Amino acid sequence: MKQNSVEVIAESYPIGNTKDKVFLSLKWKISLLSSLILLAIVMLFCIVSYWGLIADFENQRDIGYKRYAREVDRLLEDTSQDLHRVAEMIPFLDGMGAVLLKGDESEIGEVFDRHWTLLQFHNGVEFVRFYNQSNQLVANWGGVESAVDNNDEVLDWVARVNHQEVPINPLVCGKSCMQYTIAPLLVEGHKAGVVMIGISLADALLAFRKVSGADIGLFVRNPNGLSNQNDDKRISQWGVRITALTNRDENRKILAKVVREYPEISKLNDGVQVKWNELYRQIKLFPLAGSVATDAGYLVVITDVTAAVNNIHELIWQIAIIGLFGLIFSGVLLYVIFTGLLSRLKDVAFTLPLLANGKFESFRSTLFSAELKKKFRDEIDMLYEAAMTLSLQLERLENEVSSRTKILIQQRDELSKERDFIAHLLDSAQVIVLTQDLSGKIISLNTYGEMLTHYTEGELKGVPFLSILDPGGGLRDLFVCFEEIRRGQKAQFRHEAITYCKDGSTRHVVWMHSRLTWYSEDGPSVLSVGLDITEYKRVEGHLAWLADHDPLTNLFNRRRFSEELEQILSRAGRYRHSGALLFFDLDRFKYINDTSGHQAGDTILKMVAGILFHAVRTDDIIGRLGGDEFAIILPEINGEGALVVARKILDHLGEVQITINNRTHKISASIGIALFPEHGNNVHDLLAAADLAMYHAKDTGRNACYLFSSNDRSLERMHTLVYWKERIEYSHLHDNFLLYLQPIMDIRSRNITHYEVLLRMRDIDGTILPPAGFIQAAEHTGLIHAIDHMVLRKAIAQAAAINQGGHHVNFSINLSAHAFNDSELLPILKQTLAYHDLDPRTLMFEITETAALENLPRARGLMVEIKKLGCGFTLDDFGVGFSSFYYLRELPIDAVKIDGSFIRNLTDSKDDQILVNALCSVARGFGKKITAEFVENEGVFSLIEKMDIDYAQGYFIGKPAPYNKFFDEKTR
Repeated sequence: MKQNSVEVIAESYPIGNTKDKVFLSLKWKISLLSSLILLAIVMLFCIVSYWGLIADFENQRDIGYKRYAREVDRLLEDTSQDLHRVAEMIPFLDGMGAVLLKGDESEIGEVFDRHWTLLQFHNGVEFVRFYNQSNQLVANWGGVESAVDNNDEVLDWVARVNHQEVPINPLVCGKSCMQYTIAPLLVEGHKAGVVMIGISLADALLAFRKVSGADIGLFVRNPNGLSNQNDDKRISQWGVRITALTNRDENRKILAKVVREYPEISKLNDGVQVKWNELYRQIKLFPLAGSVATDAGYLVVITDVTAAVNNIHELIWQIAIIGLFGLIFSGVLLYVIFTGLLSRLKDVAFTLPLLANGKFESFRSTLFSAELKKKFRDEIDMLYEAAMTLSLQLERLENEVSSRTKILIQQRDELSKERDFIAHLLDSAQVIVLTQDLSGKIISLNTYGEMLTHYTEGELKGVPFLSILDPGGGLRDLFVCFEEIRRGQKAQFRHEAITYCKDGSTRHVVWMHSRLTWYSEDGPSVLSVGLDITEYKRVEGHLAWLADHDPLTNLFNRRRFSEELEQILSRAGRYRHSGALLFFDLDRFKYINDTSGHQAGDTILKMVAGILFHAVRTDDIIGRLGGDEFAIILPEINGEGALVVARKILDHLGEVQITINNRTHKISASIGIALFPEHGNNVHDLLAAADLAMYHAKDTGRNACYLFSSNDRSLERMHTLVYWKERIEYSHLHDNFLLYLQPIMDIRSRNITHYEVLLRMRDIDGTILPPAGFIQAAEHTGLIHAIDHMVLRKAIAQAAAINQGGHHVNFSINLSAHAFNDSELLPILKQTLAYHDLDPRTLMFEITETAALENLPRARGLMVEIKKLGCGFTLDDFGVGFSSFYYLRELPIDAVKIDGSFIRNLTDSKDDQILVNALCSVARGFGKKITAEFVENEGVFSLIEKMDIDYAQGYFIGKPAPYNKFFDEKTR
């Protein structure tokens, strides 16, 4: 009976009949397959890289087109403004006012002849016409006959300007394109007619080429019907004539090629690219905005993009070549690796037939001799060991048939243990495990599933699985997926669903359903495993909420508020709605923080948020922009309505008071109001206007509201900011920022090895300006980071030069309040220290409590990173605010600098002496060094010496001066 079973197996599996099959080694199969995969990866990478480079190239091209369009518009606008200024200047020319009032043609001609040449030479004016108040031509100069072809249209313009007294600036394209200004003439407040001035666009084309670096041409569409067929400037396919073109000979040939490839001129509106003489050119057409002639004009811009296109081609070839070399190297390496490994596997394969013949001893001896060749143990060695074990087991089975029963019993016990283990695992696993039959009804449920859903296994047995899911979650699609998995069309699928619990609650569960291949007709056919992610979803939702809200007040934060304001401004511009922006901060909020602590400030901020919720409409949007700054968007409201809302808010705030630590604080605010689109049609301008209005409200005495007006002094403040912004940018460009040094003396040794770095600006006239005038403007205009970076680089370079020149000095560098929001500060500090090879221990950074107040955790983090480099920190203005002692404990401070307001009158004020002694005691208690500033006489110096203060700074020690006043010129 046993022999018959063996014969059946041999017939079913004809092991030896392989002579008709071609043998291909595994090392070749693996090497070839790996090479094909690597080749596909290299090709895919080349294609993706090419697409990416082309996309970047097209993006840069579109950006360039937009820049060209802006330059063209700006040049045309500048030309119109220049002509308008010339028109305004004419009545003030010598003798012109009197003759214009008389209106006599001969007198106007005689006087204006003296000025005509100057206007042509300096302003490029090509013709001038004078009209009286009856719209009649009085006098003209220049190419009058070529000015405009339609004299009736000119008279219409003149009549409109005479009537409305408002200048117009038509752009006319005939045989060429001319920019005109038709402006009223006013002499000592009396109307004296109209002047018409014209200028060619040729100068604008040259200016565009200087600005953009691209070639430019001027097309006039269908001038005079293009009657001259032999005109070499004519492009008949496009129906245009070239009236101006830079680099004319070469670009005329390029345009001829473009005409052949793109016969329709409309294709140039989106920009085209051609190859000419192995060079690539991009051609873009810009219609001349404001043209009033029947025949329109166009500007054509020709840009050389050869370098960019060639770079793309070269980069793709480099990627392909590198990938090919990598492919060859990888193929050879895989072949070498698998040759050695598979040779040992072949030994095992050729030795295994000995087992089939029952030659167990020969098998083991042969296998053992082959195993001796190995140096390191690997998977093939494990196969050797397994084969040796197998031979022993087979031999033992053959010699000890009686032991088979015992082995079977032992295997059954082991299977039972595994079954119990799996059952225990299913019950203890922190996932829902259930099974379904062919009809989708639940068969079993594990213990964790019972605990999570509050259903027992018996209660859910026979219940359709889909019935415990939320019907709004796409149950129809789930039904289709289950049908596919039951029919064997899909092995598994995953989905998320809201799952009902017995107690009425719901859980968010990720389900994984797998098809069981060993199921019976009545047994389970689908295994469903569910992971509860309810808590994860809750945390995810909370994080999404935090990204848009201020966690303290639950209001929108600055980012989300700016987005909402931008959307409302967009809708207001589209539907021509008006609205208002209220921007305000709380009065004396810093005083509350200093006297009652930050917890009191947080309580007040929450109360203000609650008041604002009840004081405005549901459609209004409230945000906290930072610190004690709040803002409200009031859609569809006018100025009077906005003032009513602002006063209502002030009234509600005035009704609230809070008592903390036996101190009673009343709440008030200063509110600035800006209207849109009247005061700004973008977020930046509107916030700036509201901010200026808020400062105006503060100037009027706080607890007030103010509506922004372009006619009041707020505009002057804005102009001041713009003025200082231009001065700061000019100083950056021309290196007009200077670093002064002020010495700091070690009181005990009387040595000076420490200097504070002070910033100064050299004005255009050579005047040295202190930072008080421009630092606030730099903070408002966002240039403060650039100043911080410049001071950091210059100070480190100067300190390195001084120390390398034989001196050993330390520098104290002031950080602005915005430095702790600058992600570039730390990398720049590391890079500059490494570049100049300066010991970081020679640098101290001075910060004020205002600098750290806005974001204390961020300030502490940045200070810790800087101290890791070896630099130190000094707390400036120590003792001014209540929070100074808090910062002394919370921040990694090495030294404190007592505020000069306590030191200046130290010899005459007992109160100041008591305060300074107290401040010194606190600082020494924390182990900090102490510096006294504003030491201006010997009496003050003697007192601080008795108080055991470490360092002194002030005019008595030394005034601020350039570094060469303290060190040799060679140390620069």
